[in-house]
Amino acid sequence: MNTFKKIGLTALGTSLVASSAIAADFSVSGDAGYTWSAEDVGGAATNDGIGYNHDITISGSGELDNGWSVNTSMILTEDSSLSSSYVKLTMGSMGNVIVGNGYGGQGQGFDDVTPRAYEENHDGMKTTTAIDSIGTLMDNGQIQYNSASYDMMGASVSFGIEYAPEADDAVVGEGGVSAGASKSYANGQGARINVSYAGLSAGAYANEVKLDGGLSRAYMDQDASDSTWFANYTVGPVSFGYQVGGTDRGIAGSAAANNSSAKKVTTANGNFEFEKMSIAFNVNENFSISWGELTETYDEQDDGTVADVDMESTSIQFAYTMGSMSIKGYQTDTDNPGWDSDAKSDEVTELAINFAF
Repeated sequence: MNTFKKIGLTALGTSLVASSAIAADFSVSGDAGYTWSAEDVGGAATNDGIGYNHDITISGSGELDNGWSVNTSMILTEDSSLSSSYVKLTMGSMGNVIVGNGYGGQGQGFDDVTPRAYEENHDGMKTTTAIDSIGTLMDNGQIQYNSASYDMMGASVSFGIEYAPEADDAVVGEGGVSAGASKSYANGQGARINVSYAGLSAGAYANEVKLDGGLSRAYMDQDASDSTWFANYTVGPVSFGYQVGGTDRGIAGSAAANNSSAKKVTTANGNFEFEKMSIAFNVNENFSISWGELTETYDEQDDGTVADVDMESTSIQFAYTMGSMSIKGYQTDTDNPGWDSDAKSDEVTELAINFAF
């Protein structure tokens, strides 16, 4: 009798934990191509080269019994490394929840969002810029929620929030926990809002990352933060864009002796502010051109009396598409690269041929 009871309980336990897999669809897409680039530093041509690029995206999606859906995606780049990956649960009109690595979080949509024909200005710059650093502390190990789009007096409005228990930008996997004792930052949170109406689109994003109590706290003097807003307007074939913002990593430091030294967003004390404006013109359905100007200012704040330094870049771009093939290029000129007033100007020219598949 006891034996039969054991068999029955075992069968019941097995039936409780057993489940069927979600019927899913998987797809592979990507692009590949060739590039040529040349750099001119202060009148001396250097770093000419021919290269290649490819991005391979593997995606999967499935639908649950209640109508919700689960999506997952990963991108592999030309050196076979993992660029980004995530898992997204879409809950119908209630929005979606995302957890992943390298996908940028809520700040991803605010990394230079002004109109352009090809790449952001900073793609042709040798310095990691402030506008490219928006939200980077919240890239990994976080959870974010994105609302559905709501109609408000004819405008489409959406918002998103994010939270990271350890905002140190370390890649995490299944059940991953960062070793916070040696890190500078603790938890972080951010939020964004986007509005579109007729030919106008606008948005704002801000985050705050708290200091950690770890060993690096002595090198920090305040919480880190990013903030930015933008507005783009399209009329016919022409699009105009404007974006401003800034980032402060909360790093303490002694006063600089002068402004003729290179700075980095990740290590410099003080803060970085930026202003970007651009215009793009669709000549026809296949050909477009654009012009963009980015000014980034390093401000030492109260750490000394060194004058602010402006790093300025101007980028002229084009793109021509023929079905799945495209030819694109830019020329980007930068003054005071690295926020160094003594640095030579830098000019980068790139041409690329790409194939989508």
